[in-house]
Amino acid sequence: MLSEVEMPLSRVLAAMEFEGIKIEPSTLAVIGRELETGIIRDQNRIYELAGTDFNINSPRQLGQVLFEELGLRVVKKTKTGYATGAEILEELYDEHEIIPYILDYRQLSKLKSTYVDALQGMVHAESGRVHTIFKQAQTATGRLSSVEPNLQNIPIRMEEGRRIRKAFVAREGCYILSADYSQIDLRSLAHISGDETLIDTFLRGVDIHTRTAAEIFGVPMEKVDEELRRRAKAVNFGIIYGISDFGLSRDTGVSRQEARYYIDNYLDSYPGVRRYMEEIVDFGRKNGYVETILKRRRYLPDLNAKNKTVQAFARRMALNTPIQGTSADIIKLAMIKTYQELIRRGLKSRILLQVHDDLVLEVPEKELPEVAGLVKNCMESAYTLKVPLIASIKTGRDWYELREYRNLIQGGLDI
Repeated sequence: MLSEVEMPLSRVLAAMEFEGIKIEPSTLAVIGRELETGIIRDQNRIYELAGTDFNINSPRQLGQVLFEELGLRVVKKTKTGYATGAEILEELYDEHEIIPYILDYRQLSKLKSTYVDALQGMVHAESGRVHTIFKQAQTATGRLSSVEPNLQNIPIRMEEGRRIRKAFVAREGCYILSADYSQIDLRSLAHISGDETLIDTFLRGVDIHTRTAAEIFGVPMEKVDEELRRRAKAVNFGIIYGISDFGLSRDTGVSRQEARYYIDNYLDSYPGVRRYMEEIVDFGRKNGYVETILKRRRYLPDLNAKNKTVQAFARRMALNTPIQGTSADIIKLAMIKTYQELIRRGLKSRILLQVHDDLVLEVPEKELPEVAGLVKNCMESAYTLKVPLIASIKTGRDWYELREYRNLIQGGLDI
């Protein structure tokens, strides 16, 4: 693992850190002004609904307004007052009109301070680019992490967060190319668990969330609507993270009893996954660790802890680490293959970022067809699983305006 993956990868990461990615401060400034407008709008509405001005960023003052002035249900108290964290506010979401505005205010404020304002100060004076640092040994699962600044955690679930990516642009005459693995964690689960139904789904190219919905809700696939697919998707990814009925209930908005029904039906439909979940926890208890396909270990002594809460957390890690860790191993192999092939062919294209299941490159326009095919081949042949690895390629002038790219040249590899 060290000589075959981590050492070769360190060269790739050094090249990526040196290369950096171009940022347009003027675009960030525009986005910053728009966020500020939204923040002021939310702030004024919060004051109006509260009937008073106060420091929204102060947990103590916010707690007093919500639980004393407005009389909302107290979910949790702390030594210094009332708990007002995101989970608490989410639980109270439908109980007062003020809650959605507070959550939105927090999100917009974080986007502005953590990303828009901070990034403007991190553009290198000479290169005009932001140079993040990639940590190889930061996470327990083996995933890479990005720091100073963290370019992996730009929130993309909300449009305001996604728009920050507009400021990340290609240099003149180049394009941003994004290569994204499709459902790699679920494919890793299929390989590791050996579940026949899961493997068959990916081999036949069937939508995994639709098939899971059909299995656990007992309806034909053609009858699966968006809501059933959404719930099945939550179950699919929840299983990877060792989710409980309480967690699934919170994520989907159904009762705990219904969430337990979903999980039980899922495990009945995918017996190989149930067997994997039992065997990997057993293995971890006996050996003190679990491991990925490339034998990266994570030691979990708490699997034998007397404290049930501590033991339950270790159990979730035991279920999740081989899956997420295997995906991390595969992505690292893909990065090494891609980097080596770009160098071998004498191309000017360079890898800039790795964000979870996604590689981001900067590619001269004339190299686009060749590099698109090269990257797709490298990613899909990085490791041989029992199911195919699929990578989708998108390109654009910036990291936000990406469109599916079809004009690729399927070239062979010689690495």
